[in-house]
This record gives sequence, C-alpha cells and structure tokens, in this order.
Amino acid sequence: MEIRSFSRISLTTFIFILSSATTAGNSLSHQVCRYIPGDAGWPSQSDLVALNTTVGGRLIRTTPLARSCHQTGAFSAYNPAACEDLRTAFQYAAPATICPVAGEIFNPYWQNETCSPFSATETPCELGNRAVFSINATGPADIQAGLEFATRRNIRVVVKNTGIDYLGQSTGQGALAIWTYNLKSTEVIADYKSFYHSGPAIKLGAGVIAGEAYEAAKRSGYRIVAPECGLTGVVGGYVQAGGQSQLVTAYGLAADQVLEWELVTPSGEYLVATPEKNIDLYWALAGGGGGTYGVVLSATFRVYPEGPVAGGEMVVKGKNITSLFEAIEIWFKMAPSFIDGSRNNIQFFVTNDTLTILNFVLPDQNASSIHSLLAPFLPELDRLGLDYNLTATEYPTYLDSYIASYGPVPYGNLCPSFPLIASRLIPRKTVQDPIANQQLIALYRNITNEGTWWIGCSFLNVDDSVRSIRPRHPPNSVHPAWRDAIAYCNPQTHQPYDWTNPAAVSALRKTLVDDIFPKIEAATPGGANLNELDPTYKGDWKAAFFGSNYDRLLRIKHAYDPHRLMYGRFAVGSDEFMIDGSGRLCEV
Repeated sequence: MEIRSFSRISLTTFIFILSSATTAGNSLSHQVCRYIPGDAGWPSQSDLVALNTTVGGRLIRTTPLARSCHQTGAFSAYNPAACEDLRTAFQYAAPATICPVAGEIFNPYWQNETCSPFSATETPCELGNRAVFSINATGPADIQAGLEFATRRNIRVVVKNTGIDYLGQSTGQGALAIWTYNLKSTEVIADYKSFYHSGPAIKLGAGVIAGEAYEAAKRSGYRIVAPECGLTGVVGGYVQAGGQSQLVTAYGLAADQVLEWELVTPSGEYLVATPEKNIDLYWALAGGGGGTYGVVLSATFRVYPEGPVAGGEMVVKGKNITSLFEAIEIWFKMAPSFIDGSRNNIQFFVTNDTLTILNFVLPDQNASSIHSLLAPFLPELDRLGLDYNLTATEYPTYLDSYIASYGPVPYGNLCPSFPLIASRLIPRKTVQDPIANQQLIALYRNITNEGTWWIGCSFLNVDDSVRSIRPRHPPNSVHPAWRDAIAYCNPQTHQPYDWTNPAAVSALRKTLVDDIFPKIEAATPGGANLNELDPTYKGDWKAAFFGSNYDRLLRIKHAYDPHRLMYGRFAVGSDEFMIDGSGRLCEV
C-alpha cells in the first residue's frame, strides 16, 4: 500500500457536484472559525473535484436517508412508500439501517429534525449537523489527503466509523468526514511477540464491527474482548474510551488488550504506536477518547483460547416493591463476592417492579457454578417472599453464550435504538458501605418508580493491581475510576424513542441531565464512560471522563495536533473551541 506524504499529493479533477449552499456568509469577526457552505472561503467545486481524484473517486456527498420523507429542501426526494419503509427500519433496525451510510447521524439529538423520517413532510430536508461529504478511506493515503485538505481549506474534519455515537463526535456541520467503516481487514497472528505479550493476537481494521470480530476470532479458536452490541466498531471510540465487555473481569478492558495502533496523526504522519514505540500516543489512544489524537486505521489485540462458558438468566419479582428493593440492595452488597477472584461478569437491569439478570457470563466454568455463585443470595429472596425464575446453561464457547443473550452475529438484535442514556461507574466502596449502598438503591427506586426509566448494570472487576488475576497490560490512559469500580450502570429510558413528540423527549432529557444524573454522581464519586452519555451533560466532564489523566492527555493532544484540527464534544481539548450561532466550529 502506497503511503503518500502531503508534499507528494497532487490534486486533479473529477466529476462531483456539491449542492447549492444556503448558509449565510461567514462573519468570523475576531474568531478563527472553520468554514461552512456559503462562506467565501468554502472549497470550490474544482477543489472538491481535485480531492475526489486524489482519493480515487471515493469522495461521497452526503444525502440524508430520510429524503424520501420530505417534499421540500435541498435534498428532498419525496416517496411515501419508501418513507414508510424507512420509518419501520428506524424503529426496529436503527443501527443496521444508519451505520453503513456515509455522513448519516445515529443520535436524533444531532439530527435535530433537519431531515427525519418522522417530521412533517413539508419541513425542508437539509444537512443540518451532518458532514457535507465523506472520504471512503481505504488506507493511509486517503486519510492523509483528507486531513491535508481540511487543514489547507480551513474546514472541520471528523472521523466516522459506524456512527453509534451519542455525543455526536463523528459528525458536524460543514465537516469533511474520514469514513473508516469499510476498513474491514482481519488478521490472526498466531505468535505475536512483544515485551507485554507473546502469543496469539488479532489485527482488526478500523471498520470491523464487534460481530465480525467475534466471528474472526472464533474461526481460529479464540475469543476477544469486544462490545456487546454487534454493530459497534471495535477499533474506534469504543476501545479508545476504555471498552466495556462481558469479558472484562476475565481479561481486562478492551483498551488493556491493545498491542499496537496504526494511525495517521492530524499533521499527516503515518505511525505505528506500541508500548515501546511512540509510547505517548499509545498511552493516549488506549483510554483517552476517540477522534482526538489521530485517525486510527487498525489495532492489534490480544486474544484468548475459546472454550466453555457457564451462563444463564434470572428474573426476580414480587408484589411487595419494598421487599424487591431490599433484595436489590442485598444484590449490590454481595457484588464483590460474585466477582472478586473470578472471571465472572453479570449483566442485569432494575425496573420499578423487577430485577432481571440478562446474563451470567462465567468463562471456563459449568452450570453448577451459577448455583454456587447464587447460594448466599437465593435464601434472601425466599426470606423476602419474592418469586424468581433461574435458568443455568452451559455453552461450548463464549460466542455461543454471546449469541444467546445478544442475538446472531454479526449484527445481533439488542443494539441500542436512540435511548436517552447516561453512564456511571459504581465504586466498590459504595456497595461496601451500608449507608451509601442503601442510599444508592433508594435513589434507583426513586428513578425507576414511574416506569419511565430503568437502570442497566454490569458487575465487573478490572482492577489491574499486582493482586489482579487479569493479564498484565501496558500503561494506558483508562480513567482510574474503572480500576476501583464494582459495577457500571446506565440510567436510560424504558420505552423506544418517541419520534413523534420532540417536546416530550426534550422534557425527558432535561429530567435526566438536570435531576437524575446529578443525584447519581453525588451518590457515586468516581467517573463515567465517555461513550454512553447524553450530549447535554452539564457536569465536570474532565473529571468524569478522564480524571487525573487529563493534563497529560492535553499535552499529547497539543503535540500531535498543533493546528487544532480534531474536535469532539467532551473530547480532550474541546473547551478550546465553541460552536457559533451558525454552526461553525470556532477556536476560542
């Protein structure tokens, strides 16, 4: 594969027509702002023709998916039958519908009704916050060309893989998107050798989704730490913000598994970062957030021998809600005994009338281990007069266990469809303190009381101290709060997103951000997951997502992005920017 430096990139011509811009001219005043369509400095058609030639004809103009649902606007292409099909797809297969489309937005907040399948047909179909065009990247040279073009033409650049992105970091008004979704290479390395790991590994292209990674690993007899949603990209924002999985107690977070990163820096340099080479970049990429330090083309991960998994599920319910939440309090109190010194992971959710264990994941154990694990807990349910239904199962492989819970790969059937969501790590000391634990569960009862919200959690342990049973990993920038956590929990809406009532959704979002989440933060001092948070979050994002690592991450960001090319909401260095009233990204 040829890797071209900026000095060698020649810009020639191609046939590419950008639709007429309707944005008003750029009044930059004294700010340094990125150009958007309609500004005098916006790239000309000939500039875009030349860029398209440089990237081999892979420059794609964004055309919103929902154009068939609109009769007016620059992109409208009204077709009632196609619109109805799209509405069904959005409601029942949203990620699978949106992810493979260049420039499209997953989160309705960022769509902002600019071209929605559910808004009135007479409303204009416009780009809104969508990137204007995307480069379908096939290798380093395409990425270098895109970054050079964005720098020279003073336009915003974003990195998009699947676009499953609550914070909208992969999109932006007037942006050029580096689209990595089609970097689908997988390579199993039977005998990878480095200071930190000698053994099997797998190299994944940036576009490989979780379901594809699981299949590739299993074909060679391995399992991999990867997302629970089969449609989530493994190499992008998921692992670069830490990477939760059903296998984290067994092996550590996904970021702990990375052996090397292949990337292009914002200044156009093609690099491989490992714990021994380009160490600062390696450290920052493994936990410091995606789309910040460069565009990652691939990552190489440790993999582990595939084998049996004990699994199962359980539902606890009863007419006495006070008794139910007493049981939930006991459940959290017992969490360390379920997890410590083991490879166990337990995923569950709390509603106003049930405790539902979605899955037990006990790697390399048999079904009897489930019963042993719950031996102290089940008598408490009997004492409280609560009914429960427990199923324990043995699976021949982890992938079989995964499919039983999340559906067939590669896509699965339990990927999120536009929930309002937040995330919080639950410190071990919270559940070990009777008063703090009681207060936390009382808060969960209050949040779920009316049935609008539920709390989804995983019991886990990713402690990496010398006493840890998990493999040793290189130093990385994972938030220290992960190492002290016993659970990871998400308050989220219980019902599907209400596309037909934006005002109701806005009210729910206000409740989450202004009421629910501040109370959860107060009850659980520590941190959160950058990947799963509402974009209107108002708390201390530097402490919540990066903790004590922030200052070092910022220094690395400045070193590798001297022209401040890369920006994402709540990303490292994002407070050095603002969005002006017309949607331009401006330096402050």
